[in-house]
Amino acid sequence: MTNALPGRLKLRRGSVVQRRIARLTSALVDQWSDHPQAQEYLRYQWGERVLNAHLTGRRAQRAFYLARWLVVAGATIVPTLVAAGARAHGTAATVTMVTAVALSLLVAIAATAVQVQAGQRWRLFSQYEALLEHVGWQLYQRRGDYTDWDIEQRFAAFVDRVEKLVLAYHAGPLTGPVNRADDASGLPEPLIPDWQWP
Repeated sequence: MTNALPGRLKLRRGSVVQRRIARLTSALVDQWSDHPQAQEYLRYQWGERVLNAHLTGRRAQRAFYLARWLVVAGATIVPTLVAAGARAHGTAATVTMVTAVALSLLVAIAATAVQVQAGQRWRLFSQYEALLEHVGWQLYQRRGDYTDWDIEQRFAAFVDRVEKLVLAYHAGPLTGPVNRADDASGLPEPLIPDWQWP
């Protein structure tokens, strides 16, 4: 059985971050070689989630930069079109002014996308990816909450932490940490992101 990431997320010419995620996933899978269920979770749950968060964050980053570029270009071109339209006469003036108005509306929409959507998504997925990767590194290095327990408890704490992060991400905006139901398992409180939403 291969230690690579699952089918649809195979890395071709991936970024440095994608290769780092693949190496960490492979190292974790190797570390849990005597536990096939743990290997499957690491490969298909944790590994896929970290990679999906990275890829979605990269798409949001590209959208953010594209919208920002459109704002800068539009803010430069619109005044030029208005000035050219003021000097022109007839059909040329009408076409220039209509183009200036349409472009200014496009710039306003792009500015809104920069402030509200793309930038927020990029930060959200970057945080989500960093938190999931941090938990994976802690498990791999047996640090933090994964030092003193036996192997089953250590992995149960890891799964609990990952699932709490996923739940917090899918639940949307958080005003504070998710309250954990009291149980007698003795597992530590998972790290819950404290995302501040505007």
